[in-house]
Amino acid sequence: MEFASARRAPPELAALALVALALGPGGACHRHRGGATAGAQGGAPPAALPAATARVAGLVLDGRGQPVPDARVLAFPLADGGAGVGEPARATAELDGRFALDHLSPGPYRILVEAAGFPAAELAPIAAPASDLTVKLTGAGRSIQGRVVGERDQPAVGARVLLGAEAGGPIRETVARADGRFAFAGLGDGAYALRAVDAGQVSATVREVVAREGQGGTALGAPLRLARGQVVPGRLVQDAGAGLGGFEVRAESTDLPPGAGDDPLPVVTRTDPSGMFTFVLAPGAYRLTAARAGHVLRRAPSVTVKPVTASVIDSVPAAAPAPAAATPPVLLELVRGAQVSGRVTDPHGGGVAGARVHCVASVMDDLTVQSGPLPLAAEAAALPSGAGRALGSTRSAIADAHGRFTVDDLIPGRYRIEVAEARFEPLRTDELTLAPGERRELGPLALREGFPVTGRVLDEAGGPIEGARVTAAAGADPSVAGLGTVTDGAGVFSIALPPGDYRLGAAASGHGPARAAVAVAAGASPPPVELRLPRAEAVLEGLVRDTGGRPLGRARLLVWPRDGVAGASGEAPLGSGSADVGGHFRLNDLPAGELRVEVQHPDYPRVTLPVTAGQFATLTVPLPGGITGEARARASGAAVTRGRVEASGPEGAHASAEIQRAGSFRLPRLAPGHWRLTVSAPGFHPADQELDVPASATIGEPSVRDLRVELDPT
Repeated sequence: MEFASARRAPPELAALALVALALGPGGACHRHRGGATAGAQGGAPPAALPAATARVAGLVLDGRGQPVPDARVLAFPLADGGAGVGEPARATAELDGRFALDHLSPGPYRILVEAAGFPAAELAPIAAPASDLTVKLTGAGRSIQGRVVGERDQPAVGARVLLGAEAGGPIRETVARADGRFAFAGLGDGAYALRAVDAGQVSATVREVVAREGQGGTALGAPLRLARGQVVPGRLVQDAGAGLGGFEVRAESTDLPPGAGDDPLPVVTRTDPSGMFTFVLAPGAYRLTAARAGHVLRRAPSVTVKPVTASVIDSVPAAAPAPAAATPPVLLELVRGAQVSGRVTDPHGGGVAGARVHCVASVMDDLTVQSGPLPLAAEAAALPSGAGRALGSTRSAIADAHGRFTVDDLIPGRYRIEVAEARFEPLRTDELTLAPGERRELGPLALREGFPVTGRVLDEAGGPIEGARVTAAAGADPSVAGLGTVTDGAGVFSIALPPGDYRLGAAASGHGPARAAVAVAAGASPPPVELRLPRAEAVLEGLVRDTGGRPLGRARLLVWPRDGVAGASGEAPLGSGSADVGGHFRLNDLPAGELRVEVQHPDYPRVTLPVTAGQFATLTVPLPGGITGEARARASGAAVTRGRVEASGPEGAHASAEIQRAGSFRLPRLAPGHWRLTVSAPGFHPADQELDVPASATIGEPSVRDLRVELDPT
């Protein structure tokens, strides 16, 4: 850097700048429009100095002579003997790079200039008064300039403008000045996103703005136009139902182009002591998230903000505040994460280092307190792309040198543990249920030696397919659960199996499925298997609604082969997607012919329906029923305080619930039809009860109430 022909700033000056920035509420980071003095920022100059009558003014330029807006200029008085550590006067460079420090006391000063993207520059002594100083910063920064206007094109002076790099990183902020103009200087190479906010108004986010060097940098082609945002309220709670105050909550845009990363400009707010929060959002679709150490977000709700019509805008005064909340409060639930640990062993009890352990989520139970109805899309939004069986996440770990493993931060619910290692037969445990904050030690998980089955997965042209999922089901019945593996970059897979007859299946995105029979004999491995996947170019378009004609907006749709059972053999779905708010959907890159679609929605039972790719599909989901009841000891009538209810229903439907302390249980979202309940509890014989469950008159309400199940002691 140079000041006119000045020298580089010594390292100790950076320390002086930090001291200056920390002094008082008017520190150097405080932004204001125009020159300011020490007296204006936090008190009058020291009494020992003469009357404040002098002025220091100048221009801040980069290495190519271009203005550097928003540069911070600090003037340290040297009247204390030359140390220059007194209370500084401060100013911020305007958009043309000019600054002015007014009402200074005549005398010598040390001048420090800082700007984002540039090293600091300094010059001392400078005698006040002084004018036409030129500060040149080392380097040539890129810049972006633009304007902010209101709904009636008036300059939005004082509006905050936010800037974030598309590639990620910290968010910068500036203020719109005269005529609503703003500028960001000292930017690095790359694209940026910008948004303006002012009280209850917000602009649309402008994406992919590339900063340029040279005169004027990059000028936005259109101003950032403020409009009244929609108020979206909500509450953040823990699994016990208590509000979490002082936590950060983020609204991240989901209206991103294909292949884009995270939202570079999320909207951030904080909860009040009761856990309540409020967002003011521009039109668009958003996902709400929060984080806390040792906790996991049970669901990431989605909200859609619709634009305000022109007639509404014209009828409201320009200075009117943001409209009242147009959406019901959104519930965000941070639950205590569960943990599973154990040890993977070989048939002789030795640890199996490097074994891969997966916790695969089943349907999530209602184990946490629900203080209000969930948003329409909450459960679907929490489902990762391509997941077929889990209404939560699948987390993994690798066993250490002794075979030990730990999987943390699991959403409370039901899981199966899958273990895979190339030399052994894959292992899958029975289903287990994890409560909030539970630490479950599984003990040893013993693997059995298997015989390797190898092969390749290829496309129609014979090219390898990386990342294809290969599964093995026992016998010809695809409903017999099995485990699988994933192909490498050469399309090669290997899975160890015990002797027997198997049906291998392979699936990959953009391809149809392929299957092959294989026999595994003791002491010998079968020849390599080749699975060729046909190209998938068919489209499935349709509408999903319930039996009352209501569209299932944001329903999750998973496509499976016609003759397969959804997710039963560990296969990945052939395709997946979500319906829009009107229940319409379009799924691309599917194999032609007959398929099956699984419909998932947080307020309805899960159903699987036949469809044909290329034909319009109307999917009808039954209105759900539900059961509330209690478990009692037959002899005394006392509540059974611990236990579990397992329910099996029509077409293989399954549900379960924990018995609460008062003996109560709840089974929501049941498919209408005949159900069989099995209630088990420590110290009692299991009790069975069969009943017909009708559809509920109101979604979310039980259709069978106060069911009493009596148990006999053992």
